Amino acid sequence: MYMNTGVGAQGAGAYRGAGVYSGGAMGGGGMAGGGMAGGAGLGAQGAGVYRGGGGGGGTGGVFVGGAGNAGMAGVGGGNGGCGCGGPGCLGCGASCGEATGCGGGVVTGGALTYVGAGGDWITETTYKYVGAGAGNLTAVVPASRGNALPCVALMAVMAVVALVVLLMPGAETTTTTVLMPVVVYTTSRPTPAPPAPEVKTCLFWGDPHIVSFDGARPSVYGDGEFWVVKNDRVHIQGRYLGTKYTYGLAATQKVAIGGPFLEGNTIEIEPMEQTYGGRILINGKPVLSNFGQERIGHIATIDYNGNGQLVDEAASVWTERAVHLQLPMGVHMTVFRWGNYLDMKITMPKLEGGVDGSCGNFNDDASDDTPAAIFQRVGARLPRDATMFSTALVVDISSEEKQMLKKQCPHNTLTDARATCSRQIQGATDAQVESCSFDVCFGMNEHALRSAKNFATVAEERAAHSKHAN
Repeated sequence: MYMNTGVGAQGAGAYRGAGVYSGGAMGGGGMAGGGMAGGAGLGAQGAGVYRGGGGGGGTGGVFVGGAGNAGMAGVGGGNGGCGCGGPGCLGCGASCGEATGCGGGVVTGGALTYVGAGGDWITETTYKYVGAGAGNLTAVVPASRGNALPCVALMAVMAVVALVVLLMPGAETTTTTVLMPVVVYTTSRPTPAPPAPEVKTCLFWGDPHIVSFDGARPSVYGDGEFWVVKNDRVHIQGRYLGTKYTYGLAATQKVAIGGPFLEGNTIEIEPMEQTYGGRILINGKPVLSNFGQERIGHIATIDYNGNGQLVDEAASVWTERAVHLQLPMGVHMTVFRWGNYLDMKITMPKLEGGVDGSCGNFNDDASDDTPAAIFQRVGARLPRDATMFSTALVVDISSEEKQMLKKQCPHNTLTDARATCSRQIQGATDAQVESCSFDVCFGMNEHALRSAKNFATVAEERAAHSKHAN
């Protein structure tokens, strides 16, 4: 962009250099070698061409492209009384007013704006160069605003200074390219919500029938303490013990919840009868002897009431007592307390680091959730130093279970089961080995209770159906 203030001065050659504005009236040296550069004075009659020597501005405006009277330096203006005889119109003084020899009006602080190839230039406020010129340039003189000739003189001085700078040795013309910012418009789209985590449920009921997270149906019939859900942060353990009602086959007798996700706290839930505990405990201390709510700080909420969707509809004949646990990491549990056992429902998302235990490994494959496969991954029973239960376990094996092992478990299967269980159970007793072997032999048989009943004595049959069977 070329900027200047004040038009009509001449003689200093403010715009210098060959072909600054090429084509049309402005060619040659400076701004066409005349007008505002190189000539000798304003005041010729006619339009005044930006070319050659003087050029001038008389009646009809200033700097109009045309023939003009070129080269007539120092000649007075046509319809004015004041010619500009010196360089840069400095000789006009203050007497040039309306209709003066400076063009019938003074060009004050104007600018030339290029409006198209071969088009005109219109006097506005600044000179703005927008590309190589290619035609005539016409300056339109604004209406007179009084005696503004001193402004013209000032502009002439500025032009002289510019010419001096350009003529200095070593002076170079520098072209500055201004890069305009590029604006990129993009269409804003809402960020899609992350997919909801996969949530699954594991069920326990009766003697203990289990439906794993992946839909397998293993059963754990032998006495012992087991991982129900084993994760780096979430620990859920179960104690399974036989009853007279089930002919010694185990049912879920107690559950313990703890691990880092409870920040070191432990919750234990037992059946209603005192023989099997009869308590709800937090860190070993009984709570909620009646319906109500208990909180563990901001971590967990325990609601104990008579509401809940039963896991086993057969239990609907009894008074419902349900413990609802709202736990961290999206883990929810409902534990139904019956006289001598528990039913359980565990709902949770897939946990980072994976899970395993009686509820399976949450890998969408039911085939690897057999008791034998689970024992291989996490151990047949809990190590003594890993248990969270506050009371000791006594393992027994019923006569019905012994008969089933002897008569219904294939010899090779039983031999391998005993060897495996001996290795996997720390300090295993004979009862623990036989109990573990029973799970390996019959763990996928949901109807093992029917077989056990076939081996019951009359006394055992009566005991199983007595009012106080336990």
